[in-house]
Amino acid sequence: MSIKVVANDYIAADKVETYLALAKQIVAKTNANDKGCISYQLYSDINDPVHFAMIEEWEDQESLDAHMKSPHFVELIPQLGACSAKEGGIAIYKKAF
Repeated sequence: MSIKVVANDYIAADKVETYLALAKQIVAKTNANDKGCISYQLYSDINDPVHFAMIEEWEDQESLDAHMKSPHFVELIPQLGACSAKEGGIAIYKKAF
């Protein structure tokens, strides 16, 4: 059963362009390289220009765990986090029925 991840980020207004450039890298590298990745995309909030959500779908928890240990994740996530204005959050979901 696949799982979905929603990772919310709230970015400092003066760091949005940096954030987007880094996010393009992690999206491309994840979709190209990470086994078990069904979908990995960044979305922007239509009502808040500094709120972004990475919406992901993984074949299983093991695939997600491997992604979080991948070189591109380990390298880019701290850089993305440095763009934050306030703490975001991560939620992991499975189908309810």
